[in-house]
Amino acid sequence: MTDKGLTTTSYALLGLLAMQPWTMYALAREMRRNIRYFYPRAESRLYEEPKRLEALGLARSERTKTGGRTTTTYSITPDGRVELRRWLASPVAKGPVLEFEGLLRVFLAPFGRTSDLRATLEQVREGIAGLVDLADRIADEYAAGAAPFQRFAPTRAMVHDFLSGFGLLVSEWAERSLARINAWDGMSEAERGAAAIDSFRENAPPPRRGRPVTPAPLRPAHSSRRRRGPAGSA
Repeated sequence: MTDKGLTTTSYALLGLLAMQPWTMYALAREMRRNIRYFYPRAESRLYEEPKRLEALGLARSERTKTGGRTTTTYSITPDGRVELRRWLASPVAKGPVLEFEGLLRVFLAPFGRTSDLRATLEQVREGIAGLVDLADRIADEYAAGAAPFQRFAPTRAMVHDFLSGFGLLVSEWAERSLARINAWDGMSEAERGAAAIDSFRENAPPPRRGRPVTPAPLRPAHSSRRRRGPAGSA
């Protein structure tokens, strides 16, 4: 937070205003389209933030009348652009934070029923399918040159890479976990434990000490469709 009392949410909205002017409704809709997947915020808070940015001289509003309806459109000011650039040049305040109720339920699953664990994983799989499908649609838009912010493709591709990979990771994890539960039928407790130890070994990260880290090669366009299994076919 700066001496102006701005938060990361403030800068998220400033960034959207730097792209183009928005009505408050369209601004909230754009937040729902992408930013909510990696920086979720209560929509009620979003409706107050542009007014605060305007009061600080970082945004301006313009009211127009259509019939009997008044529409307010917000845009960024030169001071707002300076403040946004200042924030983008500052250190990242904190690293990624994972908040995942489904994973918490899996963690506590030994105190419930196997049927509840299965239901949790099915809900996770169904819930993440929306993100995977959205990633596919956005990839189509950019590949066709028809995305609303096509000019930002070089950096939007990085965000898409993360969100698409995250969606597939969760989807495939839920599918694997459901397969493990199905394999429990007919297994003894000792056999289940041995299978779990095998999983720990298989999923342990490889040692990286002294090993140079090279970027992964870029995947061909629409590779998410080829990788997607039953979990993402909603």
